[in-house]
Amino acid sequence: MIVEQDTPLFVCGVIGDETTLVVNKCLTGPFKNRYDLATAPVSMTQTMSETVTSITATETGLQTAIEKQLGTLRLLLPAAEDEIGVRMILSTFYLLEPVGGQLLTERPKYTESLSAGAARVSLNQLNWGNSSPLVLQAKRYLETGTFPIADQLIASYAIPDQPQFLGH
Repeated sequence: MIVEQDTPLFVCGVIGDETTLVVNKCLTGPFKNRYDLATAPVSMTQTMSETVTSITATETGLQTAIEKQLGTLRLLLPAAEDEIGVRMILSTFYLLEPVGGQLLTERPKYTESLSAGAARVSLNQLNWGNSSPLVLQAKRYLETGTFPIADQLIASYAIPDQPQFLGH
C-alpha cells in the first residue's frame, strides 16, 4: 500500500564538486535532523527549473543557474509512525552552479524555516547516519559522475531524535 500524499513529485538542487556538497540542516519531514538537499514539490504555477532555483535560493541563500538535469529517481521509504505502507518520493535532480548570494548558515530569525541553515560539507563526512537518501544520491553523482537509474527501496529508516549535523 502506498501512503496518500499531496504530491510525490519533487525537484532537488545539487551544488557541489568532487570534494564538497551544499546541504541544508533539515528541521521537518522524513529527513528531519539530517542533512538534505534544497528540495521542493513540483508546482502547478512554476516550471521545474523555476522551482529548483527558487527553493535553492530560499534554503541556501545562493543564487544559481542550472548546469544540467541529472535524472529522476524514485525513492521508497518506510512509512512514518503515523502512516501506513510506503512513502514514495519521485525526485528530479538538477546540478546547479552558484552565480551569487551568500551561504545562509543559520536559520532566518524573521520567519518559520524548514532548515536550520545551510552548510558546505565534505563528501567524506556525509553518511547514512547524518544525511538523507537524496544527499547520498548527490554524493554518489559527485564522486563518480554517474546518476543511478534504479528505484531506491529503503528497507529501514528512522528519524533521529537529535540533530545529526556536524559540530552540533
